[in-house]
Amino acid sequence: MKKLITFLFLVFAPIILTAKSDDFAKTTQDIKDALNIVIKEYEAGNIDEAKTDVQNAYFGLFEDIEGAIRINLSAKKAYLMEKQFGDIRKAIKKGETVAQIQSRVDKLNKELDEVLPIILDGHKLVGEYSDTPSDKANVAELDLQNFAPEWKFVFENIKNSLELAKQNYQDDKKEEAKKAVEDAKFVYYRNTKLEEAIRKYADKGQSLDGDIQRKMNEAIVGTKNLITKDDFNTKIDDIINITYNAISKLPAEATKIADVKLPDDFSDENSGADFTNVVTSINTKMQQALGRYLKGEVEAAMSDAQDIYFDDFEASGMENKIGAINVNLKTTIEASFGSIVSLMKSRATKESLHEVLTKLDSQLKEALELISTQSSPWTLFVWSLTIILREGFEALIIVAAVVSYLLKTGNATKMNKIVYSSIITAVILSFVMAYAMNLIFAQTAGQKRELFEGIIMLVAVGFLFYVGFWLLSNAGAKKWAAYIQSNITQSLTSNSVMALWWTVFLAVFREGAETVLFYQALIFDAKDSAPDLMMIGSGFVVGLIILLVVYFVFKIFAVKIPIKPFFIFTSAIIFYMSIVFVGKGIMELVEGKIFVPTIIDGLHFPPFFNSWLGFYAYYETLIPQIIMILSLVFGIFIMKKKQIQ
Repeated sequence: MKKLITFLFLVFAPIILTAKSDDFAKTTQDIKDALNIVIKEYEAGNIDEAKTDVQNAYFGLFEDIEGAIRINLSAKKAYLMEKQFGDIRKAIKKGETVAQIQSRVDKLNKELDEVLPIILDGHKLVGEYSDTPSDKANVAELDLQNFAPEWKFVFENIKNSLELAKQNYQDDKKEEAKKAVEDAKFVYYRNTKLEEAIRKYADKGQSLDGDIQRKMNEAIVGTKNLITKDDFNTKIDDIINITYNAISKLPAEATKIADVKLPDDFSDENSGADFTNVVTSINTKMQQALGRYLKGEVEAAMSDAQDIYFDDFEASGMENKIGAINVNLKTTIEASFGSIVSLMKSRATKESLHEVLTKLDSQLKEALELISTQSSPWTLFVWSLTIILREGFEALIIVAAVVSYLLKTGNATKMNKIVYSSIITAVILSFVMAYAMNLIFAQTAGQKRELFEGIIMLVAVGFLFYVGFWLLSNAGAKKWAAYIQSNITQSLTSNSVMALWWTVFLAVFREGAETVLFYQALIFDAKDSAPDLMMIGSGFVVGLIILLVVYFVFKIFAVKIPIKPFFIFTSAIIFYMSIVFVGKGIMELVEGKIFVPTIIDGLHFPPFFNSWLGFYAYYETLIPQIIMILSLVFGIFIMKKKQIQ
């Protein structure tokens, strides 16, 4: 328990130290004050400052209450409020009038006032769906990729009818508007059995259905009572978003009662998650960032390029989907994003940047082809098997090395205390951390996840380096074999026990949380299909069996290897992993926006150098790795000298 508390402090200290006050009322007021400054900057013609201030208001302030909104209201509400910061920034960039920007700010301030009492009280309002945007842009961007094809088709028809109603009402065509709402209610909501599915299968389905029908009736009556156009638009948007929320809660089995005939081309066009728009968005925004760079707006262009990584590549789920299938491709894409920012920092030529952008485009298209293919059960099995083998093998090497050491030194009785307790703790915390990453570090706060992963890697480096030298020093002891023979059980100091415990724990924990997220991406791809889920589970189980076989083979042969070669071999593996972790850990900090790396002109590494050696063409990664290698050589030299003496 003491070790666990110490670990939690070490891991969360950087986050705790950078966290703002939990005084939600004060934070809310600070956001409003920051947005007022944005208006003043915009009025004064300071466009770049206004955009930066909006971004800072989100990252520096809104993130502190985003988690509370997510928990006490909904993740969707948090996302829609978060999106408004981006919308304000885009509006500034487009050159909207001050009055229009002020209107957007007023809308966001109003929503802040609405959610404040809820997050202060720590409970959720019942029967009210305040997480519905009143502007068409938010409604248009609802993500339907996880909907079953039948319900996606129905929802699109409901939404189209309601959008038509809005347009008719704006054009003073009251009867046509009323007819469009009635079509949405009777033709698409009721006759397709969506109404029945929501009432029967959705959590609190009867309440949801009641809200949907009440809102639809209000809109129909509103056309007769001639309510204002803004009120009518708000009611329509409420219907769309409540319906979206209800469908998102439907399990896969709900489709069995759907009375829907899909068009012949609908299933093919809509099967699986479609990331085509994500790739298009990335390429378009990167060209815009390049344009800003060529105009001399270097800092702004660098910021835009980093935002594209988080807002498009990561937040869309594309990163995790690629990582679940081909982690090397994911790594090379991340490296390309990093190269673009580094080249901008070093004031590279247009040709150099264009070359990397072309490379990124090629990588994204390769990834798109890979992840857009309809996933068969056997494909999911192979992907599932690959994930557990790939992520588990690194941890397995270290665990097997520590276990073999304990067996060879007569410390088998300490297996429970050192190995099994650390593995169990790491596995449990992996699930906890994966959940926290989804809950707290979602959307554009993805850099916090990268920061966390980088910290874990660099902490692991310290323990690995310590254990590596400790094993190496034992390998060189002249009387080591005789010492073991004369002592049935070689006693371990408390420091050695702690170092071994942390080494095993970090080896498993470092891989664990990411593994959970990769499997989550596969499960989403399966869309609750029983055969697909069974194949994912089968791949996982088969992978575990293979890892166990490799573990026992490694352990058996390790025990038979003479003590000195065993220690030298194990130390070499640990030092190799330390050097890899340094490079990858620092790159995680780069992706977490801690700093922008400085590229080394003329130096290029093939992709496998990134994946297998952790080598990147940046001063910030290579210098620490060179220092580690020199320290290793110097340490071995000193040890040899002492042994001779």
